[in-house]
Amino acid sequence: MAEGRRIIYDDEDNEIYGKLRSSSGIFNKLDIIDLFAIALIYGKKAGKRTKLGKNAKGRVRSETIRSSPVKELMMVIAVEETGNMDVLSDVNEYFRICEEYAKTGIKQLEQDYIEDPEELLNDMEMEMFEFYDDVISKDIAKPSD
Repeated sequence: MAEGRRIIYDDEDNEIYGKLRSSSGIFNKLDIIDLFAIALIYGKKAGKRTKLGKNAKGRVRSETIRSSPVKELMMVIAVEETGNMDVLSDVNEYFRICEEYAKTGIKQLEQDYIEDPEELLNDMEMEMFEFYDDVISKDIAKPSD
């Protein structure tokens, strides 16, 4: 089952993904796996997981997941969430954790995008710079042994 596992989300979220991807803004023509990753990070940042609806079904094919670094991102988030590497032995569990974060995130992305798409882009840019300052630049500055 692990190799054939798809990313699951419900019809309501499918509409949001479609709306954002067909907009003329920053999500225009973005690959679904990349938008899922943004939604996942947004939900994780919010610190909230939302249970999937009853009509949730597999939407993103396993081949798409395997050809993207998003699977590794999902694994990292699941390990951080549970505090245990054992979660990686249960593909359904670590996918579910990430799908629930993404469900929270896609709704927040939609709301922020509708309210002020320019502000959303500015916020994302600032977070990228802060991440660089907090994490990347410190790693670059470390002397090597």
